[in-house]
Amino acid sequence: MNQQRYAHILRDAGIGVWEWNRITHEMHYSPAWAEVLGYSVDDIPAICETKERLCHPDDLQNYQRALEAHCHGATAQYTCTLRLRQKNGDYIWVKDQGQVVSWKDGSPEWMTGYHTALDETGMGALIKKTFIDQAPGAIAMFDTQLNYLAASRQWLIDYNLPEAIEGQNHYDLFDIPERWKEIHRKCLQGEIHQAEEDEFFDRTGAAFYLRWQVKPWYHQGEIGGLLMQTSNLTHFKQLQFEQKRQQAFQKTVFDSINVGIVACNAKKELTYFNKTSREWHGLPSKSVSASELSQYYSLYKADGKSLLEEADIPLLKVLEGNVLGPDEIISIKTADKNRYVRVTGNQLYDEKEQLIGAVVAMHDITEIITTNQEKQLIDTTFKSSFENAPIGMALVSPEGNWLQINQKISDILGYTKEELSGMTFQELTHPEDLELDLSHVNALRTGERDSYQIEKRYFHKTGRVVTVILSVSVVRDKDLIPLFFISQITDISTQRKSENDLKQVLRLTQDQNNRLKNFSHIVSHNLRSHSGNLNMLVAFLNEELDGKLKELMQMMDSATGQLAETIAHLNEVTEIQTNENAIQKTVCLKEYILRTTNTLSAVIKENNISIVDQTPANLVVKAIPAYLDSILLNFTSNAIKYRSTKRASYIKFCTEVKSKEIMLTIEDNGLGMDLKKYGERLFGMYNTFHKHKDSRGIGLFITKNQIEAMGGRVTVESTIDVGTTFTIYLPYEEAYTNSLSY
Repeated sequence: MNQQRYAHILRDAGIGVWEWNRITHEMHYSPAWAEVLGYSVDDIPAICETKERLCHPDDLQNYQRALEAHCHGATAQYTCTLRLRQKNGDYIWVKDQGQVVSWKDGSPEWMTGYHTALDETGMGALIKKTFIDQAPGAIAMFDTQLNYLAASRQWLIDYNLPEAIEGQNHYDLFDIPERWKEIHRKCLQGEIHQAEEDEFFDRTGAAFYLRWQVKPWYHQGEIGGLLMQTSNLTHFKQLQFEQKRQQAFQKTVFDSINVGIVACNAKKELTYFNKTSREWHGLPSKSVSASELSQYYSLYKADGKSLLEEADIPLLKVLEGNVLGPDEIISIKTADKNRYVRVTGNQLYDEKEQLIGAVVAMHDITEIITTNQEKQLIDTTFKSSFENAPIGMALVSPEGNWLQINQKISDILGYTKEELSGMTFQELTHPEDLELDLSHVNALRTGERDSYQIEKRYFHKTGRVVTVILSVSVVRDKDLIPLFFISQITDISTQRKSENDLKQVLRLTQDQNNRLKNFSHIVSHNLRSHSGNLNMLVAFLNEELDGKLKELMQMMDSATGQLAETIAHLNEVTEIQTNENAIQKTVCLKEYILRTTNTLSAVIKENNISIVDQTPANLVVKAIPAYLDSILLNFTSNAIKYRSTKRASYIKFCTEVKSKEIMLTIEDNGLGMDLKKYGERLFGMYNTFHKHKDSRGIGLFITKNQIEAMGGRVTVESTIDVGTTFTIYLPYEEAYTNSLSY
């Protein structure tokens, strides 16, 4: 058919017809096609680019996509609603339709079609279709034959469908079970079917969960087809499963550790005993009044002789709001032994912050107590050197990485929790002890044993050697594959040093050539001086046995007294250093903020982050300096880590004094968080809320505990893609201003 014949047909057709040769790009338009746009057919060049130039820019991509989908066989007919520019510059909505009518060498050659300007009825249908297309949920509209009329973007995403879906049949795209076909038939008769939660399986067999509704839609009183709407509940179901897994995980940990866990409710009724506690007491748990607890469970004071009064039972003390001291030790008597335990605890609150009970952890320190008692029989001078060491607990991966640690391990090794998270226990172990430790670990991995306990040495951050008792047990999955190790570390460095010191003193009186070791430089110098005196006096004794013996013995007594005094001074210094980090001081808040931003200055500069510090220069707080450093560093580094790349980032520090509290707010305009979804888990352990390679899910948990350890609290406000504001409340008194510590 030649060009003149096409022109004749198009001129006489009276409708907006077009013909397009996809190979030569030749295109013909009927007069009616041009008149819709206010042109004459002679005004419009017979090329395909003419139509694209007249198309609204926002509709061009949809137009091209719909054409390509049809020409590649994805749709039986090309259909697109778009805007074309009229001669006067205004745009008019048209419905454009067409179809390939001839092929050449397997490719489309000629297409023919027409467009129709949309009147009010057509515009109404378009508005409805646009509403469905742009609906935030997953929704689709079908005719009575289950052909797609429209589908929202979420529907296309959820069911992995192409953009050009209109006109395709639902049953051609999916293998629809007879159950659903029956629902469709009933809905086409006027019924509405829905389910709040339904389980489905994809082609891989993985389960997913939907809330769905199918109902008819009407046009002029007649059923025009079906509306289907679905909501994906899979994420919420997974959260439920994860919560159950966490509960099982916690129970496994509590039943695996060699620490007794006991809990009670607000009425002082016992509600929980873990496996270790049951084994220690050797009694079944039963309903016992608070006044009878000590008698029934054989709870004694640290002397092992006096039963605890009700007011002295650690669990009930915690319930009443009393803080347990660092030396809260009790004795549990059984038929064959006295077990000494150090007790720590916390009150329990519900989501409304109502007190619901208390829980205590009992750490077995029987061996340490027994060792101290034996050493006291040898020489009471060294009694303070054999104090009970705190216990560290950790979860360690089969590869040796620290998964979770408590603050005691940081105290023992000198590293912060953040520093330890990037290290393995192998890096910290003394080379001479590593082979023995790894052999035991390998025995756990292979199933040869379930636990072990050894004495080993670690390197402290300062480089000194720390000697510990390491107890390790393994937690396995249902296939007996190790999931993680539970490690308990008791620092016995003080005891080992005291043992060495005692041996050195004994050797000093027995062997005149040995000298005291492992003391500080000054004390070591004094000990060598006294040792020299003793050597000389002993030499005199060997040579002279006459009347001067008494005088020489007095001189020896004086020299050994000076030696004992020097050792006592060393013990006092050691005790002060041990408790140094627990002392709260009044510090200048602005200086600590400046210290934090200086520490992070390189990454702040690299990411063009603005720091706004509105804290007064003379405002002071009472805090543990190491904790305050850690808190500020963690919140600031998080704000940097989870910044938004869509806008210029800032971090703002502000303060406000309210009554007995100082409010420190740390605000950023980063990615933000969904607090409705994650709020309850925000300060939990291993919870991450952004996909970041350095996310570990432990920083906020540590920071919250540090704040609470200083008598403070923390709240958070956050909006997704707007930012996050953390508010830290710390105790405050005006007197602090006059007692600033540096």
